[in-house]
Amino acid sequence: MTEREKMLNGDDYNSRDAELLKMYHKARKLLKEYNSLDSELTEERERILNNLLEYKETGVWIAAPFFCDYGENISIGENTFVHINYMFLDNNKISLGKNGIIGPYV
Repeated sequence: MTEREKMLNGDDYNSRDAELLKMYHKARKLLKEYNSLDSELTEERERILNNLLEYKETGVWIAAPFFCDYGENISIGENTFVHINYMFLDNNKISLGKNGIIGPYV
């Protein structure tokens, strides 16, 4: 069983495993880019979120800054709004449904 499989299974895992570190560093780069973008650059924001998240439907708005561990474990339904300073601790699957509103500093 890989460290990623252990993590997603809720078992003890090594967070410094090469596969998990690769995912982590990819997320850091994308988050840095996303969080520094002008909010009017919606197409670029969409591109970054599509590269970061496991799944994202249309109409999702995540206000910058936001943070996560890996991104690849996060799915967000249509028309969901996530306010500033949201922290996804996605060492397991996170699924937000459609039409959700998440407050700031969560």
